[in-house]
Amino acid sequence: MSSKIRFYMEQSVPELEDLKRKGLFDQKEITMIMRRRTDFEHRIQGRGAKPRDFLKYADFEINLEKLRIKRFARLRETDHVDTNPSISDWAGFRKVIFVFDRAVRRFSGDLDIWAKYLQFVKEKDAIKVVYRVYAKLLLLQPRNVDAWLSAAKYEFETNANAKGARELYQKALRLNPESRSLWVSYAQFELTYVSKLLARRQVLGLLTEKKQEEDLKSQALEQAKRIEDAPDDGVETNADTISFADVEEDDLKLELASLPEADMNVLGSPETNPVLKGDIALTVFDLAIPELLKEVGEAHKTDKVFEFAEEFLKLFAQFETLNRDYLYYHVLSYLQTNFKDDIRTILTDITLPLRNTSVLDSSLAEALKLSVNKFTAYKLKIKDSKRKTELSEKYVGYLTEKFVNSEEPKSEKTEALLKAIIQKCR
Repeated sequence: MSSKIRFYMEQSVPELEDLKRKGLFDQKEITMIMRRRTDFEHRIQGRGAKPRDFLKYADFEINLEKLRIKRFARLRETDHVDTNPSISDWAGFRKVIFVFDRAVRRFSGDLDIWAKYLQFVKEKDAIKVVYRVYAKLLLLQPRNVDAWLSAAKYEFETNANAKGARELYQKALRLNPESRSLWVSYAQFELTYVSKLLARRQVLGLLTEKKQEEDLKSQALEQAKRIEDAPDDGVETNADTISFADVEEDDLKLELASLPEADMNVLGSPETNPVLKGDIALTVFDLAIPELLKEVGEAHKTDKVFEFAEEFLKLFAQFETLNRDYLYYHVLSYLQTNFKDDIRTILTDITLPLRNTSVLDSSLAEALKLSVNKFTAYKLKIKDSKRKTELSEKYVGYLTEKFVNSEEPKSEKTEALLKAIIQKCR
């Protein structure tokens, strides 16, 4: 046995003795645990060690800790165990962390190890450890977009920490500005945050800015308390955020940094505060396009813009509680400013009134009337017959796909209306 393995085994002695003292494991089981740990240490410290050796070691320790918790709970019900806090209460958790830490240090590029590590600490709700693991992962793999998305999702959805999620998105974009999925996900986050914030205020009746401010402070205190009470791994450098060295100063950083923070800038209502109408997401759209076009050839730039614009229009459609028309018209305005004569810009304008409508809506007839009037006006302005035909075909195709081919049941009146409109627009 090497001196390092012997050292690790000696460190386990106090924990194992405590397990035996509490009656959670007998001597035979303690001997087995020592033997298995020694075997695993030999495997992972050998030159031929593989990621699966660390994962098997971690699985062993995880299962051992589950067994300890199960036995402790059973014996506590009958008052046959010492319930005073002692070393075995936290040693098992820290042992798992110790194994995973060495695993990611040895195989930093193995995403399966990182995933298993994060899964374990998230299940334990060990927030500080999760932060530390994400910080290390993102430092080692700053171009791993999925890792950034996972970290931001954890901050927002699990910890309800919008400010932390926003900082992660912005840092991720400064390191990966060419990632379309990052831009779209960031905009979706901003819209989701505003939507949830407004819903919460409506439910709680937070009408005044004073009450809204108190609610924001209360949520921040709850988050701080949750972090404080979470289990840790004994590392004194644990932080309360996913923190790492900053990236170099650049124009994109300055533009992103100018966006409002998730604090007092969200007070008020959509009528008095543009942030609550979704303006941050609209700014994200504006910032994204030039970044995404940098690596695109001139011949394909226009097509990429329309693809991105359509992706944002579909994203906006998901947020029924927000003023979607306000969001739609921002994208339309961009297209009209930069691609005024493109048939796709015209079609976007014509179909905008129909985006929030289905065949079951009572407002369908009115929306169709507005859309058809726009179509007729545009067609009269177009002089080229080929462009007229192209516009007609695209518009009829849109109506057919969205309404005629819809799986939702249609009344005879609706079917007749759609048939008449399509016939008229051909």
